Amino acid sequence: MNPHHLYLASFSQDILFLSGGPVYIGTILSLFGLSALLFSIIERIKNNRMLQQEKQFLSDVFAKIIHEFRASLTVILGLSKQLREQKNLSEGNLATYLNAIERQGSNLTKLVNQLLDIASLQTSDKVVEWKTGNIVAFVEMMSETFRIYARQKGVELYFFSDDTEVEIDFVPDYLNKILYNLLSNAVKYSDEGSRINLIMERDQKERQKMTIKVMDQGRGISEEALPHIFDLFYKDPHNDAEAYTGNGIGLAIVKQVTEGLGGTIRVESEVGKGTVFTVELPFRRNEKQLYPRWIPEKSVPHPVPRAPLLPKANEVAPPGSGGNDPRITILLVEDNKDIFLYIRSIFHEEQYNILYAPNGEKAWDMVNKQLPDIVITDVIMPKKSGLELCREMKASPLLNHIPIVIVSAKNEEADLIEGLRSGADCYIRKPFYPEELQIRVENLLGIRLLLKEKYGRTVLKEEKENLDDNMNTDFLRRVTDIIYREMKNPDFTAGKLAAELAISVSQLNKRLNTITGYPSSTYILQVKLRHAKKIFTSQNKTIGEVSTECGIYDVNYFSRIFKKHTGVTPTQFKRLPQI
Repeated sequence: MNPHHLYLASFSQDILFLSGGPVYIGTILSLFGLSALLFSIIERIKNNRMLQQEKQFLSDVFAKIIHEFRASLTVILGLSKQLREQKNLSEGNLATYLNAIERQGSNLTKLVNQLLDIASLQTSDKVVEWKTGNIVAFVEMMSETFRIYARQKGVELYFFSDDTEVEIDFVPDYLNKILYNLLSNAVKYSDEGSRINLIMERDQKERQKMTIKVMDQGRGISEEALPHIFDLFYKDPHNDAEAYTGNGIGLAIVKQVTEGLGGTIRVESEVGKGTVFTVELPFRRNEKQLYPRWIPEKSVPHPVPRAPLLPKANEVAPPGSGGNDPRITILLVEDNKDIFLYIRSIFHEEQYNILYAPNGEKAWDMVNKQLPDIVITDVIMPKKSGLELCREMKASPLLNHIPIVIVSAKNEEADLIEGLRSGADCYIRKPFYPEELQIRVENLLGIRLLLKEKYGRTVLKEEKENLDDNMNTDFLRRVTDIIYREMKNPDFTAGKLAAELAISVSQLNKRLNTITGYPSSTYILQVKLRHAKKIFTSQNKTIGEVSTECGIYDVNYFSRIFKKHTGVTPTQFKRLPQI
């Protein structure tokens, strides 16, 4: 027999008698086949999962880009319309509107440029323009340029370097982007009177590394945000919207550019103390390939950002006229001050008192203290979102009667449903027509006015109307029950009623006025007089006895207020025919 055949026979026999027992070849092949199939399925699941994650990432990025564009377009289109239609616009308002349009136009330009940078960095065939020159001079030139910008904010910028000249190969455009974004952020988040240090040094242990540090004494970055600070479109949720004007692209560009140069970047920060960004770049000097020389005089630095023309305090939140303001009070919650200016321009100052909150957390504090007639809120805001604000307001017995309008750049149907489910009375998408917002607000306030009249007629004038079971009815019943319980107590006041409800007198007044049209003291008196009329019609008691039953021991005072509110004296009321 052929030796090869003998080997095959031996091999077949080994397979047939593994572990001392017969094993069928078909079973083994089936197991191999199932294993291969299972492996294929697992790989396909992994690939599908990766594709879904990539698709979700791209979808999120696209949604954030659209949000940024819609926010700016809302201001530009809206204020342009106001400028065209408002004939008697003051010089001050004209300048305010034009400044807002210019700011948002600049924001769009910056956003487009940054997106082009991101796209350019992703392109594999991009030509990188290397230069050879003194990198210390380049960095110092950037610091000199930014020093002007920093001083506009009252911040001092200092540059330190152990060496005055270091000849190296570098990419001026990339280094520009790194320094521009890090220094502009440092200035943006630094308070007046603080300092920024730009430090450049060569690694003492590894002479083949260059280190650039940007150290500020600003607000700092929260521990929660640090792992995500270089993610595209990430914004620290704990940042104050009044100071934050970025879009979450700059640091993503810095990371990509740094890594494109073969370097690394890291960040250390402590809230309230400041932040340190450390960029480490390899020391490159290619002796075999000569690059064009970088010459400072012929190089144009990256344009320095001007100190932003933010609205003045009186432009954003003009002083109100106090708690007795007869105008309708609107609380506008919006982290973009230019959108606030635009929405404020829609509502006439003679009719509306506009309050401003830059985020949901501040709005929650204000809405509890001020009890506005209506709230207009954005969705995406730092510290507390508009949806969280809606849910908390609707869960509060004190605030659940206040109508809420959401105005947001989140335009999907799912966003609208989520907004309405959170408790909003209506959801308006940006950009929007000013007439739409105005009509929505007027309609919601009109409905509240009708309800107020209905509550007043039903509770105080004893009309046989059935009130719907809702939170306003529950609150009113609770208040009325407490008043009836304390009916004979002459010392019962609005203060004691508020204390029993665990709210302040001003909050009680505002809530009762919203529901019935009466402040608390007047409502207490109305309930007492209603009780007096019931006694007069159902029992044969003297005026003094009825007065005592109502907790009023001065009969003359009781007679005066009874006539003032009913039009007749107690004696005349008793003589009226009862129907």
